[in-house]
Amino acid sequence: MLMSLPVLAIAVLVGYIAGTSPAGVSPPLVPGASPLAEVPPWPIFRIAVGLNEMLRGAAEATTLPKVRVIDLATARFHSQVIHILTKNDVFEAVSAASLTCAATAAQLKLHEPFLCRLMDAGVTLGLLSKSDGKFATTDMSALLLRDAEGSLKSLVLMINNEYQHPAWDAIGTGGSLRTGKSGFEVAHGMPVWDYYAGHPEAEAEFDGAMTSFTGPATGSILASYAFPPNGTICDVGGSVGGTLKLLLDHYPTASGIVFDRPTVIERTNEAFAAAGLAARAKGLAGDFLADSSLPSGLATCDVFILKYILHDWDDASSRTILKKIKAVAKPGARLAVVEHVLGVSGPFMERAKAMMDINMMASNPSGAKERSVAEYEALFAAAGITAPATLIPMRDILSIVEVAL
Repeated sequence: MLMSLPVLAIAVLVGYIAGTSPAGVSPPLVPGASPLAEVPPWPIFRIAVGLNEMLRGAAEATTLPKVRVIDLATARFHSQVIHILTKNDVFEAVSAASLTCAATAAQLKLHEPFLCRLMDAGVTLGLLSKSDGKFATTDMSALLLRDAEGSLKSLVLMINNEYQHPAWDAIGTGGSLRTGKSGFEVAHGMPVWDYYAGHPEAEAEFDGAMTSFTGPATGSILASYAFPPNGTICDVGGSVGGTLKLLLDHYPTASGIVFDRPTVIERTNEAFAAAGLAARAKGLAGDFLADSSLPSGLATCDVFILKYILHDWDDASSRTILKKIKAVAKPGARLAVVEHVLGVSGPFMERAKAMMDINMMASNPSGAKERSVAEYEALFAAAGITAPATLIPMRDILSIVEVAL
């Protein structure tokens, strides 16, 4: 009887989780290469997140405070190891076949003693495996290969690049914390978007980093949000259309529009043509912060998506964007804001969002930030959007805040 009590408790818990989990959404079509395959069922996601939170909490509770402080203080060492190994193509070198450190150094023309120590450090971080003196990639470093599906290589390079560290340093030591200017503006004397305009290699790295998020984020959106099957889906600030393309692959009778800067939209339309979507998707050019209105073509939109957009801007700029969308939207249109919404997840997801919030402070124009549901509601109201907002959780660190326009 005593042995059966834990089993019964687990069964009751699993039953409760299964019974209280959202149903999710099934789009009209799921193609073979769909990112939906990476989205776990709601019960599994909730159980996995709960176990992760419990085990990580237990690990922290049983770690000496001094050790935790040292771990936090040396966290940049970890990011530097992954950056150095990624930037110098070490993972690329050992991906096809296991190699000794000496062979890797010879192939990449690197200083062998230093490289060996870095590769051994990579083993301790789970980035490399080592057997009989030979190194190989792991599941983690397989995501850092240039041509890998869902590659995160550009993300690692962008986050740790030489122009990002001064922006973070400037928060505390360069005057950002005293002046309210963003870390990037203090460190480089200009907003990040102006910097990218003059440094195309950095902009390409940023574009690659954002593209790496597209598949997983869109899979989560598709599994949680129902689009009108025959409607028009509009991605405001949607770059070259990666998100919209995936949405239209799953909604084969829908059409779509991407709105972005004139320098981007030519590539957007080329991408739609190459994907065979020219008849259902197009790009419209403009500037959502300029004095002019948004193009009248956006009046056909049934759903406007703002994914990773509002967190890039201060409240005043965000209100401008929302007001322009409200002005062009037809009656009955909806707005879906996809962001790291604060205060809606467990403590470790919230920790990651808090770090992203500080990254906005460091890297983006002054006032850029992650926001809570209440803060989004305040932005909507200030922009004349008076319908009640709805939080839509996803099987992701991201959430959707939806509102009727």
